[in-house]
Amino acid sequence: MNQYLDLLNEQRVLIDAHSSSIINARRDEAARALLANGLPTRHVEAYRYTDVAAALAPNYGLQLRKAPPQTDVPDTYGTLADCNTDAITALNTALAQEVTVLRAKHGDAPGNPIHLRYTSRATAPLMQHRRLMVIAEAGTSLQLIIDETAAEQEMLTTQVTEVFVETGAHVEIYDIEQTHDQYRRFHNLYSHVAKDATFTHAAFTLTCGLSRSQTHVSLAEEGSSTTLLGCAIADGHQHVDANTVITHAAVGCRSEQLYKNVVDDHAEVAFAGRILVPEGSVQTKSIERNANLVCTSTARVWSQPMLEIYADDVECSHGATVGQLPADALFYMRQRGIADADARMLLKQAFAAEVIGMIPLEELRPRLSCLVEHRFRACAECQLCANK
Repeated sequence: MNQYLDLLNEQRVLIDAHSSSIINARRDEAARALLANGLPTRHVEAYRYTDVAAALAPNYGLQLRKAPPQTDVPDTYGTLADCNTDAITALNTALAQEVTVLRAKHGDAPGNPIHLRYTSRATAPLMQHRRLMVIAEAGTSLQLIIDETAAEQEMLTTQVTEVFVETGAHVEIYDIEQTHDQYRRFHNLYSHVAKDATFTHAAFTLTCGLSRSQTHVSLAEEGSSTTLLGCAIADGHQHVDANTVITHAAVGCRSEQLYKNVVDDHAEVAFAGRILVPEGSVQTKSIERNANLVCTSTARVWSQPMLEIYADDVECSHGATVGQLPADALFYMRQRGIADADARMLLKQAFAAEVIGMIPLEELRPRLSCLVEHRFRACAECQLCANK
């Protein structure tokens, strides 16, 4: 951790000179939080399944922005992302130099989905810190597809996303990760959902090295709702850790979560989902499910769905399953002439298909189905899957 604070101190003049004053104003607070709290260890509940210190230990280089200072940073930058409770958010806030701002304005006609592509390339170990702000004004809608890819090189990426969904607005974010074994990605997302607004987030981790996500959703006003979806396919020594917190802070809010994982070889996958219903948040409805398919005896899965309820008149349920490919289904398919490898692949595809089927953006479903199929086939000539 000290090398990052030293880097900030040594290059502070250069960092500030090419960044927005709004971004610069939050650096000192973030640095103080990082220094006071340190990096989280496995004794911190939210990080018990990921070794953060090991991921940040290499001496990464940092490419500093030298463009003119950004002028379109909203005043709400950093208001959702709490540096005092998360070290990754603090590190990102201390070193980030620019923010991508996507805004749906009142009166705009609904447009096509926005496609945001992150492609990382480097000739030496590289560290990068990205910020994204999504703002949907009252009554508007916004759909965003994020594609994350990277060239073969040791890399560390932190990203903090802040999502403001105003009254009656609708936001959908689809996050598709296809990186490689040397790529370490930390993504913290914070969303504030206002009255009668809806927020959907779907994360697909198809290939990675280490992928750790943390999603905080505040259903802040009456009638707000959220749907969180996730699907991870991990093999080799890949590590995927998804952590979610949904706070039902008002009357009549709705939430649904479905996270499904297929884990093979020596891979590790963790899910921790917490539903918080404070006192007075009556008429809450919440469903949380986590299902895991473990394909080898050396793969590891941790599942921790949680309900924390302090109100009456609520409907909340949660559940988790960890299992193997069904032997009877494999036998049935083999009896009909399907090769064992093909039968296993088809069952894995069917397992992941439920998450894809829940995606509201119908046009994206065929593409995701194709990507998942390619991932399970692991074709030698297919670069989508060339991660081994």
